[in-house]
Amino acid sequence: MRIFSFIVGLFLISILNIDVFAQEDRSDCEQSITLANDEFNAGRFYGVPAILKPCIDRGFSREQKQRAYTLLTQIYLLQDDPIAAGNAYLEVLRANPEFEADTAIHPIDVVYLSKKYTADPVFSIFGRAGGNTSPVSVIQTVSPSGLPVDNNYGLRVGFQLGGGFDFNINRSVAISTEIEFGFTSYKKSQTRFGDDILNVTANQSWATIPLYVRYTFSHGKLRPFGYAGFAVQFLNSEKANFISQKRDLSEQFPLILPETETTNRSLMDFRNSLNRSMVIGGGVRYKYGLDFLFVDVRYYAGLSNIVVPTSSADYTGVLVELGHADDMFRINNLSISIGYLHPFYKPRELKKARTKSILRGLNKSSK
Repeated sequence: MRIFSFIVGLFLISILNIDVFAQEDRSDCEQSITLANDEFNAGRFYGVPAILKPCIDRGFSREQKQRAYTLLTQIYLLQDDPIAAGNAYLEVLRANPEFEADTAIHPIDVVYLSKKYTADPVFSIFGRAGGNTSPVSVIQTVSPSGLPVDNNYGLRVGFQLGGGFDFNINRSVAISTEIEFGFTSYKKSQTRFGDDILNVTANQSWATIPLYVRYTFSHGKLRPFGYAGFAVQFLNSEKANFISQKRDLSEQFPLILPETETTNRSLMDFRNSLNRSMVIGGGVRYKYGLDFLFVDVRYYAGLSNIVVPTSSADYTGVLVELGHADDMFRINNLSISIGYLHPFYKPRELKKARTKSILRGLNKSSK
């Protein structure tokens, strides 16, 4: 027991020492950056790289690295060394992929240089999970006896999880696709043959592949987004519980018999496995380091009748046994998810510099 306590204590002391050393290193590097700026402001450019080199080798924090390499970029431009300036600016983007030089803060030559480079991600990957509910849209009511029936559909809660990737056209617009596994449920209460009641609770599992165009506001900690597109849905299974009760509520001879329950009956013989939907959604991303946490609200508007048309008309199989016929209907789905997105930032030189925005900004300033 003493040996175990000694090992734990030694481990904790080591962690504390590492943290102390890291803080000392950051403090030393902050002093180096301050000294380098003083040398730069005094016009002594050539000694600045040597001042920053120990911390470059040992490791800056991301914020310190950004400031140090921005300073080096300015110096290399003043020394007419565009290759070294470009390499230094790439290090700025590695420290902060969303860094943007600003004419109000940085020299104009640094701003011009910045338009030749980008770290915008070409691809991003994400995963999400959450809950859903599935409203039913009835296309045609079907009566098992030809007599009038009263059908009421209710909502139940399901859940989904999925993952996918964005192909980023630019900082705001992306084409996205994913694969989502959803577990949905709905209930149906039917009054037929006068007073008889049949309650149906159905549980479904789906695999859905949506393809959509997403627009995201590209600045700030909180970044709203919206999207719209099309989805292909595969119904993998549907099982239902049936609870029926024969009743006669007439005043002369009232009769209520005990409920009869039939559980876990598959309905896949009466379902179309391949279905289609429109998808629309939106949410907000929260920048977390270089990645994002997000909340996503999504609605699938069903386009397909999921019931095989002959199943209700022929009234076969399990439907005869239970005295039940499916309506013709579509399944919609409303979901909310939380997720995590990781962009694959790629600092690189552009084939064509984006300098028009600088000219527009300078013209506005002069006016």
